[in-house]
Amino acid sequence: MEQVPARDATQAGRASTRTPRARMLEHAIRGKRAWTRASIRDADFRVAVGADVLREIAACMQTLRLNPLQTELLSPEDYRLARTRILMRRVRRVLESGVGFAVLDRLPVDSYDKEQLKAIYWLLSALMSRPVAQSFKGTMLYDVHDTGRIKGPAVRADVTRQELAFHTDYGYNEAPQFIGLAVLRSARSGGRNSFASLYAAHNVLRREAPDLLARLYEPFCLNRYGEHAAGDPRFSRHPVFAYDGRTLKARFNHRNIVAGHDLAGEALDGTGAAAIDALTTILESTALRLDLDLAPGQILYTMNWRIAHSRTEFVDHDDPERRRHLVRIFLRDHGARTYNG
Repeated sequence: MEQVPARDATQAGRASTRTPRARMLEHAIRGKRAWTRASIRDADFRVAVGADVLREIAACMQTLRLNPLQTELLSPEDYRLARTRILMRRVRRVLESGVGFAVLDRLPVDSYDKEQLKAIYWLLSALMSRPVAQSFKGTMLYDVHDTGRIKGPAVRADVTRQELAFHTDYGYNEAPQFIGLAVLRSARSGGRNSFASLYAAHNVLRREAPDLLARLYEPFCLNRYGEHAAGDPRFSRHPVFAYDGRTLKARFNHRNIVAGHDLAGEALDGTGAAAIDALTTILESTALRLDLDLAPGQILYTMNWRIAHSRTEFVDHDDPERRRHLVRIFLRDHGARTYNG
């Protein structure tokens, strides 16, 4: 991660009484981690699944057919996956040292049923990092599809077919280090994914609006969407950017912030509102945003602490078996495997 000198938030353009002496990056972030649309190349994020890996996966699935086991109990240590292990190490390098997201291209979706594809996905992901819960009730694999609901204060957008604005995942609790999305089926139309580097956005704000950047280092209220124990606060408080002297981490969801302040009964200050509006505008700009149509069999992995992603609204197939179906996994090396770490 970027290692640079720190300074106080008060040096960024205005005094702050919210979080005194919040540490900020002093210099611009350079290299692939702060990629822009002009600098990124297909080879920076696309990772091919070779024939040797596909043979290992096929042998693993044959073993699993003869010796069934619940997906969440599968361990890659129980199977011969030497070449696959090397592949996933490469994916992790792209996430940590490269552009921060990778498209694994791809699994033969016509060769396996959905449960087998989930098992392969679980093993691939476990070779890269440790799967952790992604809901308070302990869900480990989460099906992303349209449930017919409409997003609102109690309904997350990932269960609808509506547009998802640029965001990182689950920043209102213990945000996962890595996120995976396996594409089993795609929509009839729409559902395009977009990605942007929050490090590149940080560079833009540092150069053009340092006072707004300073506000993003101070806490905002975030709606927790009921993902907590009974009686716990319905919102949490976190800054968008946090810097510990070595690593810059980001968590951002414009909609969660607005809803969180409503839940808290605290008006969002003018500078805070301007700051999240500015960050959203920067992420959506063609200068930063990369648009991709993900295909069945592809698996997307992102570094959740520095890559924001979005999705356009989609129209699904009439046939239930053909409807858009993605499977999400959370991966994190630190803390407990429970939802709140």
